[in-house]
Amino acid sequence: MEEKVVSINQKVLPICFLCNTVPQEGIRRGFFLKGIFICGQCEDELISCDINNTEKYKLALEKLREILFKKSPRIF
Repeated sequence: MEEKVVSINQKVLPICFLCNTVPQEGIRRGFFLKGIFICGQCEDELISCDINNTEKYKLALEKLREILFKKSPRIF
């Protein structure tokens, strides 16, 4: 599996699988799940996701299932 990263001035920065951005804190705030990086902001949103907001909740579940249960998640 090829990990998606951005190189800026000889630094390698992760791209969040969920929001498709490079977090300002870089790798310091976030985590890897099965080799896929999730930034701290998305982590916070996942933890506090309101199940009553069905659209956002279903999207979060879909993306997590893709990471957990598919052999190679699609990286944008």
